[in-house]
Amino acid sequence: MMKKILAAAAAAAALVAAVPATAATSAPKPKVVVIGTGGTIAGAADSRVSFETYKPARLPTADLVKFLQPEAGRVAEVSVKEFGAQGSSEYTLAEYHDLSQLVDKQLEAADAVVVTTGTQTMEELAYWLDLTLRSTKPVVVTGSMRPWTAIGSDGPPNLYNALRLAASGRTRCFGSVVMVNDEIFAAREVTKTSTQRLNTFAAPETGRLGTIGDKGVTLLRAPARPCEKTPFDLSKISRDRLPKTEIVYAYAQAGGESVKAFADAGAKGLVFAGTPSPQQFKEAQAAAERGVALVAANRNTTGAVHAEVPGVIAAQDLLPQKARLLLTLSLATAHDLQQLQERFAKYGTPQAG
Repeated sequence: MMKKILAAAAAAAALVAAVPATAATSAPKPKVVVIGTGGTIAGAADSRVSFETYKPARLPTADLVKFLQPEAGRVAEVSVKEFGAQGSSEYTLAEYHDLSQLVDKQLEAADAVVVTTGTQTMEELAYWLDLTLRSTKPVVVTGSMRPWTAIGSDGPPNLYNALRLAASGRTRCFGSVVMVNDEIFAAREVTKTSTQRLNTFAAPETGRLGTIGDKGVTLLRAPARPCEKTPFDLSKISRDRLPKTEIVYAYAQAGGESVKAFADAGAKGLVFAGTPSPQQFKEAQAAAERGVALVAANRNTTGAVHAEVPGVIAAQDLLPQKARLLLTLSLATAHDLQQLQERFAKYGTPQAG
């Protein structure tokens, strides 16, 4: 009996081997565009053991992708667009505006986009994309804490896994996500927690969305984000006329001079990181009388802020640096304080269901 079973199995195997490749095995790979903006991931150092001393944005993104071949080519049909070669803190909101338009343009033909950038303002760039992109296709933002040329650099695995995540299509309708250190985070929720550690990114209030490993993508949850376009259509917002907004950091006995200076410089909105000091509060009231929008945010890592002063917008648990971006876009599209508050309630603190 056993000989008959083995013979049948061998015959079946031979039959399968003789069958031509099916459409499934020859299906085209997803098209993923990598848009490079520089940062540490494209950095180079004089020594392979210079983990913290290096020059960012020195290597072309095309070279990074080429380094990952042939493995990257098995995951997706990868193409590259160079957007810029700077540290992430050097970019302006006008350039963010341009980047959003480029990403949407690429997504007209591509299945997904990966954006490489520096980690200093990665969470801000990702959140800007999250608020402004018109496409629901996957957008993955990644970078690294060590330059590409360092021994043990997290750059190559981060970029490779970002390509895998983008090609999987699993984050469609998630908005933009950040993928670093094998972990996946929602753009609204993620923040950088360390200037040195590889596991610097976290979402302390909500946790990660999932992970990626040899067995593939594991998604534990979806972000509380509607799969719809926001009112922040950049085709209708001038890149050169984005409202000026600033962040005021609150601390013991803080002077009010910075508040007045920002208002005098033409700021249309101010985000307060923490409870204003009496001097800051006095100047904030004067600024409000001049039409400056005020937002109350938390200067800590977790927890929500609920504004108790009439006319002040509550950022709830949205971090100050992200509340500023939402305020900028809201000021560019809203007509009054009520609409500003509605923007923050719906898009600053989205809820499931």
